[in-house]
Amino acid sequence: MHIHPSSPNSSQSEDDAATKIQAGFRGYRVRKQMRGQGSGGKGAVIASGGMVVGAGAGSGSGTSSSGTVEDKSATKIQANVRGFLVRKKQKMATEAATKIQASFRGFKTRKELKSSTKKEK
Repeated sequence: MHIHPSSPNSSQSEDDAATKIQAGFRGYRVRKQMRGQGSGGKGAVIASGGMVVGAGAGSGSGTSSSGTVEDKSATKIQANVRGFLVRKKQKMATEAATKIQASFRGFKTRKELKSSTKKEK
């Protein structure tokens, strides 16, 4: 039995996991930036995707560079999650194959033992 990481079931769950991880990270980053502003009165607008726009002076250049860092971070997280899931599925498949092999070997041995016992009588 071969389980491939691009099978229909695993692909959807991997995408869902990656989306949840990204959403959690974006929320964390926005909350952290909002805490850093305090009650200074500078209005921050949260754009779609969780990016903070117009948070104060100097935030324009920081936003574009943090986007690339975020993309790299998200890619690294996704790669690690996908690798973990592939290793987990491979381990499950190996364990299942081992059980099947053990069952068949036991069946074969019992069958041979039964036939050799009949021959002796």
